[in-house]
Amino acid sequence: MENIRQPVSARIRRHLRDAVGRMHPSVSFISCIGILLAYLTGIYITGSLHEASHWMGAMLACTSLVVVLQSHSYRDSLRAGWTRVLGTFLGALVAYVYLSIWPFSVIGMLVSVFVLEMLCMLFGIYQNGRIATITLLIILLVSQMTPHIPPAENCLLRFTESVVGVVVGVALLWLLEQWNRWLRPHPNPDRPADAQTDMDTMPLRWGHFRVLIVASLGQITGAGLATLVGIVLPMIQLFRHPELSSLQQGLVAATSLVGITVGSVLFGRWSDRRGYLFFFRLCPALILGASLFAFFAADLFGLVVGLFVMGLGIGGGYSLDSDYISEIMPRRWRLTMVGVAKAASALGNIVVAAVCFSLLREWNDPHLWNRLLLLVAILAVVMLLCRIRFEQSPGWLVAHGRIAEAEQAVRYFLGQDVTIGEIRNRPAKSDAPQTSWSDLFKRGQIRKVIFSGVPWACEGLGVYGIGVFLPVLVMALGLESGSESGFARITESVRLTTWINLVILPGFVLGLLFVNRWNHVRMQTWGFILCAAGLALLLTAYRLHWPLWVSVAGFMLFELFLNAGPHLITFILPPQIYSVAERGSGAGMAAAFGKLGAVAGVLLIPMLLERGGATLVLAVTIGVLLAGAAVTAVAGRKVLPADRRPAMRRD
Repeated sequence: MENIRQPVSARIRRHLRDAVGRMHPSVSFISCIGILLAYLTGIYITGSLHEASHWMGAMLACTSLVVVLQSHSYRDSLRAGWTRVLGTFLGALVAYVYLSIWPFSVIGMLVSVFVLEMLCMLFGIYQNGRIATITLLIILLVSQMTPHIPPAENCLLRFTESVVGVVVGVALLWLLEQWNRWLRPHPNPDRPADAQTDMDTMPLRWGHFRVLIVASLGQITGAGLATLVGIVLPMIQLFRHPELSSLQQGLVAATSLVGITVGSVLFGRWSDRRGYLFFFRLCPALILGASLFAFFAADLFGLVVGLFVMGLGIGGGYSLDSDYISEIMPRRWRLTMVGVAKAASALGNIVVAAVCFSLLREWNDPHLWNRLLLLVAILAVVMLLCRIRFEQSPGWLVAHGRIAEAEQAVRYFLGQDVTIGEIRNRPAKSDAPQTSWSDLFKRGQIRKVIFSGVPWACEGLGVYGIGVFLPVLVMALGLESGSESGFARITESVRLTTWINLVILPGFVLGLLFVNRWNHVRMQTWGFILCAAGLALLLTAYRLHWPLWVSVAGFMLFELFLNAGPHLITFILPPQIYSVAERGSGAGMAAAFGKLGAVAGVLLIPMLLERGGATLVLAVTIGVLLAGAAVTAVAGRKVLPADRRPAMRRD
């Protein structure tokens, strides 16, 4: 009767929520990893010994894996795996005896199946022993497909492939069981059962890492999209729209950045009214829809529209990701984990570049550029599925006076024994002092705007200007020389881009190691100087025709110190210099400077390339980076003294 009284729309939403809630991306991810390992092992083991039957080998290995993964636990998988191995052995043995004495025939195949199933009943594995029959049939069919293979080799290969699938499946279930034990640690016997844990001082749990991973997916997707644009744009310009001017190329490349800027402002304001969770789920849905639209449109107009809408979704996620992380993390880990989320963007650069290189080399067709957009769609699907099983922001609930719901959200994320921390004491939204952007330019505040905004804009030129057009710049520098066709040059430039992007993650790691130990003004200043030095080395190698490895080393030094310094520090400076009352406006102003710098960089790089080539691009970028170092050093002494400990302001 309760369902009848509910509105139809509410019942549909409830059923959809329940249905999607049954979906566990992590479980499917484990299955995919196992199938990939079994497939590759079957292919390479069989392929190295008998190329003609390698597909059958992959099929048998994957089948064994799937059977084992159906077990409920690691202990059950041992029995299922043993049964599988025994059944495969019996099937291979019967097939060997049959093929060694008689040639293949339908009657002989049926007699062999009958004998085999009698043996399975004798050994008590008939109910789970149909795999023995499958093995027997595969061996007999392979003997017909490739008559020259000896029966012993045929049977031994099939048995080995099945055992490989079993071993991979058992190993994965063991790892999954260990993982689940870590997720649900046993209670401390010395601790009272009703003891409560303060979320501000508690040790890290799986709930913290879950929030970190889910929130970081937006950073990964945004960085991956920036890399993808730099790969797709030269293909469109060379093979579909050669009439594009340098300004038009910059405008197309900047479309997603404009969308990110608009999305971060709009979704940030809207989420303050309706709540974070709705928009936290809406953003990946927008990214998914826009990427599919651009894929099916497969033209320049569809790409521009898709990039803008994808930017809206990514920018909206940027405005919410750090809030979720800073609210859930223990006090001593907040600054580090916000930095870790930013560092996760390196995975987007690396993975997308590597996958695009592999696909381009496999396809060898520039007209399939729109298929690369499906990579963004896949990331959006993962984001959406992970965010379905999520909860409202505790900080937003507290700000709207819903303390009980905030406590429930904290327990959902961290456990039933966790109590809400200092966010309980935040003023309600109606009582909180309101600070507008105009207040930031009053006397005594302008220095903060300069210190947090101008270096972020300078960093934006390096991260997005150089980052988006990295494959184009590699071609302009002639680092991919030796390739003949335009598409081969693009593919080779993507390969070098992948190698250069590999340094982004170590750069972030280096910065995170010292983010709580070194003064942030010095880290950012020296980061600007050293990444400018890397570009200076690249420019010198280009002008003096030094070996390729010197140019690549210059690129890598640039990426290493850019991400260890400015790219990381500019993201975490605003919470340190602005109070809670002005933090939203201050961080928004700094981010706006950063996006303006990014958009300007993406617009300028093609025009600089057209007017002065790679030399002008590198010279201008070096000058901008050194200007960022000068502003950081001068303004930082007053705004963030050297003796202040790195931390977020609480006032």
